[in-house]
Amino acid sequence: MTLKHYFTEHQQWDLELVLVRHGTTLWNRERRYLGHSDLGLLPGAEQELEPLREKLQRHSFARIYCSDLIRCRQTLQIILPELKPELEGGAHFESKPESRLELTSKLDSERLLSNMSAWSAIMEPRLRELHFGEWDGKTYDMLKDVALYRAWIDEPQRVTPPGGEPWKDFVNRLGEFLDSLYEWRKMMEIQKIGLSDAPPPVLVVTHGGVIRQLACMLVPGHDFWSLNPKPGAAITIRLRLAQKPFADLTATRSTQSHPDLATGHKFTGWLVEQT
Repeated sequence: MTLKHYFTEHQQWDLELVLVRHGTTLWNRERRYLGHSDLGLLPGAEQELEPLREKLQRHSFARIYCSDLIRCRQTLQIILPELKPELEGGAHFESKPESRLELTSKLDSERLLSNMSAWSAIMEPRLRELHFGEWDGKTYDMLKDVALYRAWIDEPQRVTPPGGEPWKDFVNRLGEFLDSLYEWRKMMEIQKIGLSDAPPPVLVVTHGGVIRQLACMLVPGHDFWSLNPKPGAAITIRLRLAQKPFADLTATRSTQSHPDLATGHKFTGWLVEQT
């Protein structure tokens, strides 16, 4: 399905971001919240992901990132079976006494650049789904009468699941990922590495909530619910390097009503296609 174009006066872009949601798990099928719990794909995932695998065979990628959770790793192995051994990259999460997972270090993009192959993958914990804490594995029907859950549904930016991840932390780690991607792209610009009239895309295998939030952060006029990526779906966002932080370039950013969530990214972009 083709979606609305933005910034159509720009005929060229600096980066094409291909966002892939992992294939179906049992909890997806049962409509349970699935955050940091490490479930694998259902049997038959190869058949589910075959159309995407065939489509991606026609592409090369300047870089490949993948959430470190097993459902994303398995998806990547299916859609790009020719990948070289994975590069274990950068950021990691640490368990706190209150059972909240916290980002404790950043990916050093410059350090990895010299070792990076176009057909290797970087495992990136910052691309994990939101951590739902005690609500992980629960369904809407199990939680619908819980007052805190109802408040979270209405204002996830203000309410945190018990033992889960604050929304601000979720947004900030994705902002840090975008910033590292920006620094890598700027390095390519400076060093003239792999540049062409149409720069090769960057593949990101991740989760539905992450894709929604990245589109929200990058595409003017989009909020978190503007997209509904299905398992195995691919979203393409074309980006341009900005001279000012992205937050300064659009008045329609969905986090404008929550200034504390603004992270000042350095890309402008427009959504091109959902498949």
